[in-house]
Amino acid sequence: MNVRMLAAAVAATFSFQAFAEEQEYVMSCAELATDMSLEITEEGRERFANLAGSCMGIVDRDGALYMHTSMVVRRVRGNTVTLYIPANDSTIVVEPDSDARVDIGGRKMRPRDLARGQELDLFISVDKFTQPVIDEIMMPTESGELLAAPAASAAALPTTG
Repeated sequence: MNVRMLAAAVAATFSFQAFAEEQEYVMSCAELATDMSLEITEEGRERFANLAGSCMGIVDRDGALYMHTSMVVRRVRGNTVTLYIPANDSTIVVEPDSDARVDIGGRKMRPRDLARGQELDLFISVDKFTQPVIDEIMMPTESGELLAAPAASAAALPTTG
């Protein structure tokens, strides 16, 4: 994944805060797919490829759902922050805006002031990487009424010239 693309994704969708408290999960990551009939979009899969397998649970913040994971600061150079994600043993590099702030113990800090070894929480809005699973479609009948029909994914058949 392109580092600049990931950095833009971080700046646009992530919320950071200190890893100070236990999170209250409203559901597991698996339940998000099964109970809420949501699936990861192709764009979400590509955009957040470095976060695959790192979801620790889903939290509710003011009525919105967020995927949660934790990370550890590895290096800070200016506004470029290297973060290690223990849940999937990967490292990402982010470049938050210079006016961004991270909540550490109730104190707002600039990302450039983070220190190696600090633990942070990462939250990504579920709306940014999922879409509803389509399990029903409506088909018109001869009378013009719509008839509900179940829909399921199927492998695409080859096309001919």
